[in-house]
Amino acid sequence: MKIFKFIKYIPLIIINYFLLFFLIYIISGYLLLRGITPDLKLINTFQVNFYLEAVRNIWQNNSECVEFDKDLIYVPKFKNCSFKNIEFDTNISFDRLGRVSNHPNEEKNKKKSIAVIGDSFAMGWGVNDNETFASILENKINKNVYNLAVSSYGTKRELIRLQKSGLLNQIDTVIIQYCYNDFGENNSFVINSEINSKEKFQKVTSLQQNSNWRKLRRTFRYSVQIPIDLVKKKPNLLDFLPHQNLLLSLLNEYPLIMSKKIYIFYTNGPNLNFSNFPNGKVLDNDNIYFLDIKLKNDHYFKIDGHLNKTGHKFIAKELSKVIK
Repeated sequence: MKIFKFIKYIPLIIINYFLLFFLIYIISGYLLLRGITPDLKLINTFQVNFYLEAVRNIWQNNSECVEFDKDLIYVPKFKNCSFKNIEFDTNISFDRLGRVSNHPNEEKNKKKSIAVIGDSFAMGWGVNDNETFASILENKINKNVYNLAVSSYGTKRELIRLQKSGLLNQIDTVIIQYCYNDFGENNSFVINSEINSKEKFQKVTSLQQNSNWRKLRRTFRYSVQIPIDLVKKKPNLLDFLPHQNLLLSLLNEYPLIMSKKIYIFYTNGPNLNFSNFPNGKVLDNDNIYFLDIKLKNDHYFKIDGHLNKTGHKFIAKELSKVIK
């Protein structure tokens, strides 16, 4: 009989569970908007999710910052673009050479310059032009470093952008910043026609316009799912081998790029690493070096998850040790 008494309370328990964690979620979001980020795992996880789903500005969704490109869907506009979120307030500037930098040796050693390709981590999401690891590295080694990285690009588009840049005759080294989420695009990126590309561009630049009702539904769903996910043990180590095989296969499609010295490192964001990322030369190609840069959580923004100033400085220091 006791079990039947318990069963009748189950709907009430479920309702209270939903209400309790939704309330905590809303309070967490309110604290975040006030700049309060306590070191409590549940609150912090709620705040990260609230930020990503409800309030984050996305650089490539802003038509003031990007324009249509038939091969790459979008490219940065050659202008200064204001970009801010809860943890940063920056200006992101691009010209024909990529993210704006000093390029101290523009007129000499042109054929010994470096190109950086990657996604938002390498582009410098959350830091100013002179705070990216590419800009810092340029000053450290006194060589021109052209930062061609663009937010949300996979390696496939990064290589196309480098090929189209007109810089291949000026560089002898390519730095590739890799992220685990590049795998999907690398495996399937296809532009069937200019019309298809324009449709994708319109989709990208309209993503920022999600309705408040849709955001509310999504935040409610996550508020009741996150506590369950935190109880489950999730692996934070990924197998790099499938990524490596696809990456090397892509590189082989670009023989001129493959003739350069290539350094590859990864940034997946906080608490997510590859268990078997190599460190050193690839066995069958003396031009390719993998660098396992040991990034820590304090190298990233606590809520946003992109590299902060400290992270960019650390990467530049590690790269400067191997790139002379």
